[in-house]
Amino acid sequence: MTKGPKKPATPTKTYAKAPLSVDDALSHLWRRRLMIDDRPANARVMRSIGYFRLHVYMRRFQNPATKYSWPRTRFKDIVELYEFDRRLRAVTMDVTERVEVALRSALSTPIALTHGSHWYADRSLYRNLRGYASALAQISRECDKKKGLALTHYHETYAVPDLPPVWLVCEHLTLGALSRLFEALSISHRKTAGRHGWPDIPDPLLVSWLHSLTDLRNACAHHSRIWNAKFSVSAPQQPKSTALARYAAGMHQNWTYYARAVMIKALLDLMGYGGEWRESLKTTLASCRHVDAAAHLGFPRGWEIAPAWV
Repeated sequence: MTKGPKKPATPTKTYAKAPLSVDDALSHLWRRRLMIDDRPANARVMRSIGYFRLHVYMRRFQNPATKYSWPRTRFKDIVELYEFDRRLRAVTMDVTERVEVALRSALSTPIALTHGSHWYADRSLYRNLRGYASALAQISRECDKKKGLALTHYHETYAVPDLPPVWLVCEHLTLGALSRLFEALSISHRKTAGRHGWPDIPDPLLVSWLHSLTDLRNACAHHSRIWNAKFSVSAPQQPKSTALARYAAGMHQNWTYYARAVMIKALLDLMGYGGEWRESLKTTLASCRHVDAAAHLGFPRGWEIAPAWV
Protein backbone atom coordinates (compact mmCIF):
# COMPACT_ATOMS: atom_id res chain seq x y z
CA MET A 1 0.00 0.00 0.00
CA THR A 2 1.33 3.43 -0.95
CA LYS A 3 1.85 5.67 2.01
CA GLY A 4 0.76 9.26 1.82
CA PRO A 5 2.90 12.20 2.85
CA LYS A 6 3.65 12.51 6.53
CA LYS A 7 1.66 15.05 8.47
CA PRO A 8 3.76 17.97 9.67
CA ALA A 9 4.75 17.74 13.29
CA THR A 10 2.74 19.86 15.70
CA PRO A 11 4.99 22.63 17.03
CA THR A 12 5.54 22.61 20.78
CA LYS A 13 8.15 25.32 21.40
CA THR A 14 7.59 28.98 22.21
CA TYR A 15 9.78 31.45 20.36
CA ALA A 16 11.51 33.58 22.95
CA LYS A 17 14.62 34.95 21.24
CA ALA A 18 15.14 38.68 21.71
CA PRO A 19 16.18 40.86 18.76
CA LEU A 20 19.78 42.02 18.64
CA SER A 21 20.88 45.62 18.32
CA VAL A 22 23.60 46.38 15.80
CA ASP A 23 26.28 46.54 18.50
CA ASP A 24 25.01 43.36 20.16
CA ALA A 25 24.96 41.55 16.82
CA LEU A 26 28.57 42.49 16.08
CA SER A 27 29.63 41.49 19.59
CA HIS A 28 27.82 38.17 19.19
CA LEU A 29 29.65 37.50 15.91
CA TRP A 30 32.96 38.46 17.51
CA ARG A 31 32.33 35.90 20.25
CA ARG A 32 31.72 33.41 17.44
CA ARG A 33 35.31 34.21 16.32
CA LEU A 34 34.40 36.41 13.35
CA MET A 35 36.91 39.20 12.76
CA ILE A 36 35.17 42.57 13.05
CA ASP A 37 37.69 44.26 10.78
CA ASP A 38 36.24 47.80 10.73
CA ARG A 39 33.60 48.25 13.40
CA PRO A 40 32.10 51.58 12.20
CA ALA A 41 31.89 50.31 8.60
CA ASN A 42 30.61 46.91 9.72
CA ALA A 43 27.97 48.60 11.86
CA ARG A 44 26.77 50.67 8.88
CA VAL A 45 26.42 47.51 6.79
CA MET A 46 24.61 45.67 9.58
CA ARG A 47 22.27 48.64 10.03
CA SER A 48 21.42 48.88 6.33
CA ILE A 49 21.07 45.14 5.59
CA GLY A 50 20.13 43.58 8.92
CA TYR A 51 21.40 40.62 10.89
CA PHE A 52 18.70 38.21 9.71
CA ARG A 53 19.37 38.78 6.00
CA LEU A 54 23.14 38.46 6.46
CA HIS A 55 22.86 35.41 8.68
CA VAL A 56 22.30 32.92 5.85
CA TYR A 57 25.52 34.08 4.17
CA MET A 58 27.44 33.69 7.43
CA ARG A 59 26.92 29.92 7.34
CA ARG A 60 29.33 29.73 4.39
CA PHE A 61 32.10 30.74 6.79
CA GLN A 62 31.13 28.74 9.88
CA ASN A 63 31.96 25.32 11.23
CA PRO A 64 28.52 23.64 11.03
CA ALA A 65 29.14 21.68 14.24
CA THR A 66 30.25 24.56 16.48
CA LYS A 67 28.75 27.59 14.63
CA TYR A 68 32.10 29.33 15.14
CA SER A 69 33.63 31.13 12.18
CA TRP A 70 36.54 29.49 10.41
CA PRO A 71 39.92 31.03 11.32
CA ARG A 72 40.73 34.42 9.77
CA THR A 73 37.15 34.96 8.52
CA ARG A 74 36.30 38.65 8.38
CA PHE A 75 32.95 40.44 8.39
CA LYS A 76 34.02 41.81 5.01
CA ASP A 77 33.96 38.27 3.58
CA ILE A 78 30.27 37.90 4.43
CA VAL A 79 29.47 41.23 2.80
CA GLU A 80 31.38 40.24 -0.35
CA LEU A 81 29.25 37.10 -0.68
CA TYR A 82 26.07 39.09 -0.08
CA GLU A 83 27.08 41.61 -2.76
CA PHE A 84 27.76 38.76 -5.20
CA ASP A 85 24.21 37.49 -4.71
CA ARG A 86 22.89 40.99 -5.36
CA ARG A 87 24.87 41.21 -8.62
CA LEU A 88 23.63 37.80 -9.71
CA ARG A 89 20.03 38.91 -9.17
CA ALA A 90 20.72 42.08 -11.15
CA VAL A 91 22.13 40.32 -14.24
CA THR A 92 19.30 37.78 -14.08
CA MET A 93 16.70 40.54 -13.99
CA ASP A 94 18.40 42.23 -16.95
CA VAL A 95 18.01 39.23 -19.25
CA THR A 96 14.53 38.46 -17.93
CA GLU A 97 13.49 41.88 -19.19
CA ARG A 98 14.53 40.89 -22.72
CA VAL A 99 12.35 37.77 -22.61
CA GLU A 100 9.42 39.67 -21.11
CA VAL A 101 9.51 42.34 -23.82
CA ALA A 102 9.77 39.65 -26.50
CA LEU A 103 6.74 37.86 -25.05
CA ARG A 104 4.76 41.10 -25.16
CA SER A 105 5.61 41.42 -28.85
CA ALA A 106 4.73 37.78 -29.52
CA LEU A 107 1.31 38.19 -27.92
CA SER A 108 0.48 41.59 -29.35
CA THR A 109 1.55 41.32 -33.00
CA PRO A 110 1.01 38.01 -34.86
CA ILE A 111 -2.47 37.14 -33.56
CA ALA A 112 -3.65 40.73 -34.01
CA LEU A 113 -2.72 40.61 -37.70
CA THR A 114 -5.46 38.01 -38.20
CA HIS A 115 -7.91 38.65 -35.38
CA GLY A 116 -7.69 42.37 -34.80
CA SER A 117 -6.58 44.74 -32.08
CA HIS A 118 -8.84 43.28 -29.38
CA TRP A 119 -8.39 39.58 -30.06
CA TYR A 120 -7.90 38.82 -26.36
CA ALA A 121 -11.66 39.38 -25.85
CA ASP A 122 -12.56 36.65 -28.37
CA ARG A 123 -13.63 33.50 -26.49
CA SER A 124 -12.94 31.27 -29.50
CA LEU A 125 -9.18 31.87 -29.27
CA TYR A 126 -8.86 30.20 -25.88
CA ARG A 127 -8.63 26.56 -24.86
CA ASN A 128 -11.56 26.74 -22.44
CA LEU A 129 -13.95 29.10 -20.70
CA ARG A 130 -11.99 29.12 -17.46
CA GLY A 131 -8.81 30.28 -19.17
CA TYR A 132 -10.71 32.93 -21.12
CA ALA A 133 -12.49 34.27 -18.04
CA SER A 134 -9.28 34.32 -15.99
CA ALA A 135 -7.31 36.13 -18.72
CA LEU A 136 -10.00 38.74 -19.28
CA ALA A 137 -10.39 39.37 -15.55
CA GLN A 138 -6.62 39.79 -15.18
CA ILE A 139 -6.48 42.21 -18.10
CA SER A 140 -9.40 44.21 -16.74
CA ARG A 141 -7.79 44.48 -13.29
CA GLU A 142 -4.39 45.50 -14.59
CA CYS A 143 -5.75 48.12 -16.97
CA ASP A 144 -7.95 49.53 -14.22
CA LYS A 145 -5.25 49.95 -11.57
CA LYS A 146 -2.28 50.89 -13.76
CA LYS A 147 -2.61 54.32 -15.27
CA GLY A 148 -0.35 56.20 -17.65
CA LEU A 149 -0.39 58.57 -20.60
CA ALA A 150 -1.28 55.92 -23.17
CA LEU A 151 -4.14 54.42 -21.13
CA THR A 152 -5.45 57.85 -20.18
CA HIS A 153 -5.38 58.92 -23.83
CA TYR A 154 -7.29 55.80 -24.88
CA HIS A 155 -10.06 56.25 -22.31
CA GLU A 156 -10.39 59.97 -23.03
CA THR A 157 -10.55 59.39 -26.79
CA TYR A 158 -12.44 56.12 -27.36
CA ALA A 159 -15.71 55.01 -25.84
CA VAL A 160 -15.77 51.53 -27.39
CA PRO A 161 -14.34 48.99 -26.63
CA ASP A 162 -13.96 49.54 -22.90
CA LEU A 163 -10.49 48.01 -22.86
CA PRO A 164 -7.53 49.19 -24.98
CA PRO A 165 -5.89 47.31 -27.91
CA VAL A 166 -3.75 44.29 -27.19
CA TRP A 167 -0.41 46.05 -27.68
CA LEU A 168 -1.33 48.52 -24.94
CA VAL A 169 -2.73 45.75 -22.75
CA CYS A 170 0.50 43.75 -22.99
CA GLU A 171 2.55 46.74 -21.87
CA HIS A 172 0.63 46.71 -18.58
CA LEU A 173 0.79 42.98 -17.85
CA THR A 174 3.49 41.44 -15.68
CA LEU A 175 5.58 38.52 -16.90
CA GLY A 176 3.43 36.19 -14.81
CA ALA A 177 0.20 37.54 -16.33
CA LEU A 178 1.67 37.35 -19.83
CA SER A 179 2.73 33.73 -19.32
CA ARG A 180 -0.74 32.81 -18.05
CA LEU A 181 -2.35 34.53 -21.03
CA PHE A 182 -0.05 32.58 -23.35
CA GLU A 183 -0.92 29.30 -21.63
CA ALA A 184 -4.67 30.00 -21.82
CA LEU A 185 -4.67 30.29 -25.63
CA SER A 186 -5.80 27.46 -27.86
CA ILE A 187 -2.96 25.34 -29.23
CA SER A 188 -3.03 26.86 -32.70
CA HIS A 189 -2.93 30.44 -31.44
CA ARG A 190 -0.31 29.61 -28.83
CA LYS A 191 1.85 28.26 -31.64
CA THR A 192 1.28 31.43 -33.65
CA ALA A 193 2.49 33.58 -30.75
CA GLY A 194 5.35 31.27 -29.70
CA ARG A 195 6.81 30.92 -33.17
CA HIS A 196 6.95 34.70 -33.49
CA GLY A 197 9.76 34.85 -30.94
CA TRP A 198 10.97 31.29 -30.40
CA PRO A 199 10.32 29.19 -33.53
CA ASP A 200 12.38 26.20 -32.34
CA ILE A 201 10.70 25.85 -28.93
CA PRO A 202 7.50 23.73 -28.82
CA ASP A 203 4.67 25.63 -27.17
CA PRO A 204 4.17 23.21 -24.20
CA LEU A 205 7.87 23.57 -23.40
CA LEU A 206 7.66 27.33 -23.75
CA VAL A 207 4.76 27.39 -21.28
CA SER A 208 6.92 25.53 -18.73
CA TRP A 209 9.91 27.79 -19.29
CA LEU A 210 7.90 31.00 -18.99
CA HIS A 211 6.41 29.88 -15.68
CA SER A 212 9.86 28.91 -14.41
CA LEU A 213 11.30 32.22 -15.54
CA THR A 214 8.47 34.09 -13.81
CA ASP A 215 9.27 32.45 -10.47
CA LEU A 216 12.98 33.21 -10.88
CA ARG A 217 12.21 36.78 -11.85
CA ASN A 218 9.96 37.21 -8.78
CA ALA A 219 12.68 35.83 -6.52
CA CYS A 220 15.10 38.41 -7.93
CA ALA A 221 12.59 41.26 -7.77
CA HIS A 222 11.83 40.54 -4.11
CA HIS A 223 15.53 40.26 -3.23
CA SER A 224 15.37 36.57 -2.34
CA ARG A 225 18.58 34.58 -2.09
CA ILE A 226 19.76 33.08 -5.39
CA TRP A 227 23.17 31.91 -4.19
CA ASN A 228 23.04 28.38 -2.76
CA ALA A 229 19.27 28.15 -3.22
CA LYS A 230 17.22 25.15 -4.32
CA PHE A 231 14.32 26.10 -6.57
CA SER A 232 11.51 23.68 -5.81
CA VAL A 233 8.71 25.50 -7.66
CA SER A 234 8.07 25.53 -11.43
CA ALA A 235 11.02 23.39 -12.47
CA PRO A 236 11.73 23.91 -16.20
CA GLN A 237 11.08 20.91 -18.42
CA GLN A 238 14.01 19.43 -20.30
CA PRO A 239 13.78 19.85 -24.08
CA LYS A 240 13.40 16.66 -26.10
CA SER A 241 13.54 17.96 -29.66
CA THR A 242 16.68 17.60 -31.76
CA ALA A 243 16.84 21.35 -32.33
CA LEU A 244 17.25 21.93 -28.59
CA ALA A 245 19.30 18.83 -27.72
CA ARG A 246 22.40 20.83 -26.75
CA TYR A 247 20.51 22.43 -23.85
CA ALA A 248 19.00 19.24 -22.41
CA ALA A 249 22.01 17.96 -20.44
CA GLY A 250 22.42 21.24 -18.58
CA MET A 251 18.82 21.16 -17.36
CA HIS A 252 18.97 17.73 -15.76
CA GLN A 253 19.27 19.05 -12.20
CA ASN A 254 16.20 21.21 -12.53
CA TRP A 255 16.27 22.52 -8.95
CA THR A 256 19.49 24.48 -9.56
CA TYR A 257 20.11 28.00 -10.74
CA TYR A 258 22.28 26.54 -13.51
CA ALA A 259 19.31 24.71 -15.07
CA ARG A 260 17.48 28.01 -15.26
CA ALA A 261 20.55 29.77 -16.64
CA VAL A 262 20.65 27.21 -19.47
CA MET A 263 16.92 27.69 -20.05
CA ILE A 264 17.47 31.43 -20.35
CA LYS A 265 20.37 30.81 -22.74
CA ALA A 266 18.07 28.78 -25.02
CA LEU A 267 15.47 31.57 -25.02
CA LEU A 268 18.08 34.27 -25.66
CA ASP A 269 19.94 32.39 -28.39
CA LEU A 270 16.86 32.61 -30.59
CA MET A 271 16.72 36.35 -29.87
CA GLY A 272 20.42 36.97 -30.56
CA TYR A 273 21.49 37.70 -26.96
CA GLY A 274 22.84 34.34 -25.83
CA GLY A 275 26.50 35.37 -26.02
CA GLU A 276 25.82 38.47 -23.96
CA TRP A 277 24.23 36.30 -21.25
CA ARG A 278 27.22 33.94 -21.20
CA GLU A 279 29.68 36.81 -20.73
CA SER A 280 27.56 38.40 -17.97
CA LEU A 281 27.54 35.13 -16.08
CA LYS A 282 31.28 34.59 -16.51
CA THR A 283 32.03 38.06 -15.18
CA THR A 284 29.63 37.72 -12.25
CA LEU A 285 30.83 34.25 -11.19
CA ALA A 286 34.44 35.43 -11.26
CA SER A 287 33.68 38.46 -9.10
CA CYS A 288 33.62 36.68 -5.72
CA ARG A 289 36.28 34.29 -4.45
CA HIS A 290 33.90 32.83 -1.87
CA VAL A 291 31.56 31.33 -4.47
CA ASP A 292 31.85 27.69 -5.50
CA ALA A 293 29.86 27.79 -8.75
CA ALA A 294 29.41 24.00 -8.77
CA ALA A 295 28.37 23.50 -5.15
CA HIS A 296 26.38 26.68 -4.70
CA LEU A 297 24.74 27.19 -8.12
CA GLY A 298 25.06 23.89 -9.99
CA PHE A 299 27.52 25.10 -12.66
CA PRO A 300 29.67 22.14 -13.83
CA ARG A 301 33.39 22.58 -14.37
CA GLY A 302 34.03 24.01 -17.84
CA TRP A 303 30.39 25.01 -18.26
CA GLU A 304 31.23 27.91 -20.56
CA ILE A 305 32.53 25.54 -23.27
CA ALA A 306 29.63 23.07 -22.99
CA PRO A 307 27.43 22.75 -26.12
CA ALA A 308 24.67 24.89 -24.59
CA TRP A 309 27.01 27.86 -24.22
CA VAL A 310 29.04 27.95 -27.43
